[in-house]
Amino acid sequence: MKGETLTKVTCYHCGEPCADDHRVHDGKDFCCHGCQVVYDLLSEAGLCEYYSLEKQPGVKQESTADEQRLELFALPEVRERLVEFSEAGITRARFRIPQMHCSSCIWLLENLHRIEPSIIRSRVSFTDKELTITFREEKLPLQDLVKLMRRIGYGPQLTAGKDTGRADQVPRMLYIRLGVAGFIFGNTMLFSFPEYLGADGEADLRIGFQWLSALFSVPVVLFLSTDYFRAAWAGLRSRQVNIDQPIALGIVALWFRSLHDVISGAGPGYFDSLAGLLFFLLIGKWYQAHTYRALRFDRALEDFLPLVVLRKRGDAEEPARVANLVPGDRIVVRDQELVPVDAILREGTGHIDNSFITGEPLPVRKQPGDPIKAGGRQRGAAIELEVLRSFADSRLKRLWAEQSGAQERPAMPRLIDQVARRFTLAVLFIALGAGLYWWGKDASMIWPVVTAVLIVACPCALALSMPFAYGHTIRLLGKRGLFLRDAEVVERMAHVDAVLFDKTGTLTAREAHQVDWHGAKLARDAERRIAALARNSAHPLSVVLAEKLKKRVKEMREETDVKEVTEIAGQGIIGEVDGLPMRIGSADFTGGEEAARDAGEAHVHVSIGGVHRGHFTIRKQARSGIVEAVKRLGASLRVGLITGDHQVDPELAEVFPTESIRTRCAPDEKSEAVRVLQREGRRVLMVGDGLNDAGALAQADVGVTVTETTAALTPASDAIMDADSLQQLPHFLRVTRRARRIVLASLGISLLYNITGVSFAVAGQMTPLFAAILMPLSSVSVVGFVTVAVMLAARDR
Repeated sequence: MKGETLTKVTCYHCGEPCADDHRVHDGKDFCCHGCQVVYDLLSEAGLCEYYSLEKQPGVKQESTADEQRLELFALPEVRERLVEFSEAGITRARFRIPQMHCSSCIWLLENLHRIEPSIIRSRVSFTDKELTITFREEKLPLQDLVKLMRRIGYGPQLTAGKDTGRADQVPRMLYIRLGVAGFIFGNTMLFSFPEYLGADGEADLRIGFQWLSALFSVPVVLFLSTDYFRAAWAGLRSRQVNIDQPIALGIVALWFRSLHDVISGAGPGYFDSLAGLLFFLLIGKWYQAHTYRALRFDRALEDFLPLVVLRKRGDAEEPARVANLVPGDRIVVRDQELVPVDAILREGTGHIDNSFITGEPLPVRKQPGDPIKAGGRQRGAAIELEVLRSFADSRLKRLWAEQSGAQERPAMPRLIDQVARRFTLAVLFIALGAGLYWWGKDASMIWPVVTAVLIVACPCALALSMPFAYGHTIRLLGKRGLFLRDAEVVERMAHVDAVLFDKTGTLTAREAHQVDWHGAKLARDAERRIAALARNSAHPLSVVLAEKLKKRVKEMREETDVKEVTEIAGQGIIGEVDGLPMRIGSADFTGGEEAARDAGEAHVHVSIGGVHRGHFTIRKQARSGIVEAVKRLGASLRVGLITGDHQVDPELAEVFPTESIRTRCAPDEKSEAVRVLQREGRRVLMVGDGLNDAGALAQADVGVTVTETTAALTPASDAIMDADSLQQLPHFLRVTRRARRIVLASLGISLLYNITGVSFAVAGQMTPLFAAILMPLSSVSVVGFVTVAVMLAARDR
């Protein structure tokens, strides 16, 4: 009696029955010492919230042979497969964690730093079942990190290497199951011919075929259906309802009912329907596998990412897209610019800030010959690098995508999650109600009706509508020059009702209309030094100045020694050129006095050797088509201009409302301008160049960086836009609003399908076999509708 009582108690940590090793600790039941240890570990770290997110979310602590092989993680070949970055005592490693299954798992794995202080940060990719951890390896060796993960029940799978390309492939076992299902379905249909043809005179033949059909049904249930049973059981263990549970219940109900009919002699059962059910369910699963593979837009879109870097061809420098870089190319990376690919430093001294990779902002000094990982940001004088790997191999896009976790999910994804969570529960209640109804009316119809209801009601179309619509939108916008970080950015863009623009480098083109010097005549040596210092900055005014002066001094071949370069946002750039301290920037920064300026004119002051020498005036012109684009935006949205310049070009001043133009804005004032609109209830889209407006981009609901360099890829960016595509911004916003309406329409189609299908099933007018055919067809119809609708919505109209 005592043993029976114990087996009814489940573990507080993992939900497994507490049997022989049952123990009570801290007023809670645990099935083993391992689960109790994990509870104590989480309790000491203040992480018991883990248990409030899901009921009994943990993984049972079981000893395996792998636990005796921690030394494997010290082997160079194993380390090479797991470690993506290791420098200055900070290491970033990526693990495959097949045990993660719910929101509690994600929450715990992304809070590992609260258990172990040596862990800097951890990020989960739930769809790939992968965990990326950045940690201080001098305090926490890789083997000890693995040991910690095993202690909490999330030991990494050692077989996962760096190449996860196989995750995109349809599993081979699915094809095997599909072939077996087709064979059994065809033969079971043949065995059922005597029933179909009404061969009453061949009773022995009919009975023999019925038993053959029963025999063929065994692999249908014990082999073809195992994935559904596993998923259903996993849901029950974690106290969650999922779509596989009604399917598994329907398969079991149909099989036992058919066995009962054959054994009792009541009839042939429904073995043909059962085999057909699994055959068409597996077809649906195969289709979904291809669909989800198509949803991995990030891999195909790397070619569209509009990042540009300076590539050296002899003595000349030319802009090149990062996707076109090949090993052996020489590239120039300036102050504040991102290293887009894995490379080797060839010229200059690197001061690499790896905060994009590790979260730690301390620069690491690099000398010629040292390797530099993609994602590092140069802080100082320009450096020359040799490309080691192509952009597709750099994982820069993955690093960028990891920055998106801080924002709250938009309303649409949260709504779909809630509906899908309650959908299966509603289906189970409808099936129960239908069974009770037919029990009182015609008992022979109970199992066909219940099974048809369980099978035909499918939230797959519901689950596919948003990711597929927004995924296609990302792909189509990417082809037009707007690259979004993830699908949820589409949803946020659809709600935008205010757009703020930065001016210099965003609305104005990099090509200067006119550059003039005001001050004592500059010697050629001075011009050469100014050009050399300006070349190290990615700021639009510095780029213009460097290009202009380079043309004047191109015949001079003297080497220029530039050291100790520092750029201060909103002020200017400082450095030592040929032993002379120099500053380029604002009047205050260089020790000069502000001079009168015309509208649309920028001033760049210069000091050499601590003496203010004068200033350049740079007249900028708006990008082609931008004036008309702002006019179109202003017709339906609130638009504004925030700039650090003292005045605004007349052509831009005409299209922005006077009260919405703010000049002389420091970087923090740009962020405040965004907050002011948000306090008014506005959804703000900020468009900038990523240099002096990173705070405003991060504060905005959607931050869009206009790019002509790699400096644009910052954690603050939700989207990156090719500078030549800025005039299409009104169209881009219109496409996102249309995409949202398409999602709503597809949800309506899915709802209509389910209501209609369940109605026919409850009425007894639909067989389980027909329900299984309809199930994948519903996904096909929704995906087809979404694909065509998004393509039409993306057209210019």
